[in-house]
Amino acid sequence: MAHSGVSRSSPHLRHQYIRQALLIALLTLLYAVWMFWRAVRGWPESKPPLSAVFSAGIAALALAWAGWPERAMVAKQVAGQSFTFAKVTFKVRHTGFVVSGLFTGWLLWQIPRMSAGGNYWPLLGLWLLAIGAYIWAVGVPEHKKVWKYRVDGLAVFLVLLALGLRVWRLGDIPFTLAGDEASQGLEALRVLRGWLRNPFITGWLGVPTLSFFFNSMTIGVMGPTILALRLPWALVGTASVWTTYLWVRQLRGKELAGITAVLLAMYHYHIHFSRLGSNQIADAFFLSLSLYFLARAMDYNRAFDWAMSGVVAGLAFYFYAGARLTLVVLIAVLIWPAILQPRQLWRQYGFGVWVMSGAFLITAAPMLQYAFRFPDDFNARLNQVGIIQSGWLVQEMGVRGQGVLPILLDQFQRAALAFNFYPDRTVWYGLPQPLLDPLFGSLFLVGMGLALLYGVWPGQDRRWWPPLAWWWAGVILGGMLTESPPSSQRLVSLSVPVCFFVAVAVWELGRLLARVVWQGGKRPFLIGMVLLFAVNSLLLYFADYTPQRIYGGARAEFATTLTPLLQEVATDRVVYFVGAPWMYGSFATLPYLAPDVTIVDIEEPLDSAVSNGQVQAGQQTVFVFVPERLSELDVARRIFPDGHEVPIASAADGQLLGVLYITEPFP
Repeated sequence: MAHSGVSRSSPHLRHQYIRQALLIALLTLLYAVWMFWRAVRGWPESKPPLSAVFSAGIAALALAWAGWPERAMVAKQVAGQSFTFAKVTFKVRHTGFVVSGLFTGWLLWQIPRMSAGGNYWPLLGLWLLAIGAYIWAVGVPEHKKVWKYRVDGLAVFLVLLALGLRVWRLGDIPFTLAGDEASQGLEALRVLRGWLRNPFITGWLGVPTLSFFFNSMTIGVMGPTILALRLPWALVGTASVWTTYLWVRQLRGKELAGITAVLLAMYHYHIHFSRLGSNQIADAFFLSLSLYFLARAMDYNRAFDWAMSGVVAGLAFYFYAGARLTLVVLIAVLIWPAILQPRQLWRQYGFGVWVMSGAFLITAAPMLQYAFRFPDDFNARLNQVGIIQSGWLVQEMGVRGQGVLPILLDQFQRAALAFNFYPDRTVWYGLPQPLLDPLFGSLFLVGMGLALLYGVWPGQDRRWWPPLAWWWAGVILGGMLTESPPSSQRLVSLSVPVCFFVAVAVWELGRLLARVVWQGGKRPFLIGMVLLFAVNSLLLYFADYTPQRIYGGARAEFATTLTPLLQEVATDRVVYFVGAPWMYGSFATLPYLAPDVTIVDIEEPLDSAVSNGQVQAGQQTVFVFVPERLSELDVARRIFPDGHEVPIASAADGQLLGVLYITEPFP
């Protein structure tokens, strides 16, 4: 009887402990939410509430303690697998490796001998063949045994949801076509006109030119429109939701993968950058896809998965400079188990690492050669924004009178708390608040704390390290070590691990609440939290942020509003742009959206331009004035007394952006 009594009381006691731990977790979570809410309302006078970070850490400890003995969030157990190639003959494998190496060698020999106006299409095809030959040598796994293809209804739903939120009214949300967006569109037009032919170099602002080749496909079909420029990246953003689902499903199972991907699909930050004609969103796609193949490789130890992880990491080098983070994260994920069990790691995964390295080198070879030949061009953007390369750190030490460590700590704090306290400091997004609200920002910290605890606790689980490595590497390399953090365009890939950590916290809370408070309440709790996140995020972006026209700034809004008017009235007239030095007619939005309009900058005072003959009476002309030079409008009125004035104001706040002065005859 005594034994029976212990058996009955032991689970009861365990439930009491879980209730107490859950209560502590909820109270400390609420405290963190309250502190972040107060701090954000008082920004910039208030300081970041580090007590809220500490409180979120206590909540993570309490949840980890409550759920540790029978934690359900355990990934499927995969026995250690021996390294295997797919079933191809030695002759086929040997031939594939030789062909891949020969093609790559010929490519590297030929590229430096090509002129800028040469025909690079055969070399591009040869590069793709070299990659294909390497994968052929490794061998694609048999379809039935490995892929087990079947329609995943959740994946289909996620793709459709993400696609709809990213392509709906893509041509006018956000309304403004920013200068950096349009500059990339102009580079794509150079590809279409045959002025840019080499896909294996960097171009505008150090961006790899293959990115512009990719963008030129839709512009070539649809013309130089906002929709054509943005559509490829909306598709890439959609694809990154799908690859995130695949990656998290491989790590932790379908349920957590579904929550993570749904959050990402509806996250305003990810939606915004998916709707821009700029390639930063590709970072999330390449990283999640490469980590997905790495997770498969470490589970099944198949050569194909190792190779594909390397191929994807190599492809990332041909898009945004931030996508180079992919290789850094892959290395970081492999380093941790290498430190803990170096011999076992090398014995089990050594061949796979060699295969992955070879695939990366074959894929990235042309860009690596370019980096070796022209390091300043390859690293141009990093040299410009890196606090060490640009000399900013040394300069700031003199300005602040501080050493290196305090400045780096401040930089890290600003980058790390971009989702909790500090607003974006750029017009890339310009959201006047953190990237998460206080509730989900606190849950993000709790989830990351849980991942850290589960990853380092006795019996640590290596599957927690990829999202941790991703977040920490992104914060350090894309935030702390760059100027002016947090800059949203450099941290956008972190939206993936952030949504993962939020999902972890919500999932663990729901599981424990269902166990000791509300049996059967896990699913309603999860659905409720996801809906709360979705409603808050979508209303913030589409109902609050979008009408304010923050993105791009006032100059870009002016240019975007101006171009349809110029296309209507100025295709057969000269446009005199009276804007220097504040704005020029070469502002990229203007030539991209109005390529047939001739624009002449008036840099000197307008009356001087008239007296020296630059502006002549009798011409059918259009004048464009920015507010800073609006006083010179009287000169145009005097020369063309019958002109027609069109003031252009912001639809957000009515602020005057500029004035269009059209001479007669006016259609």
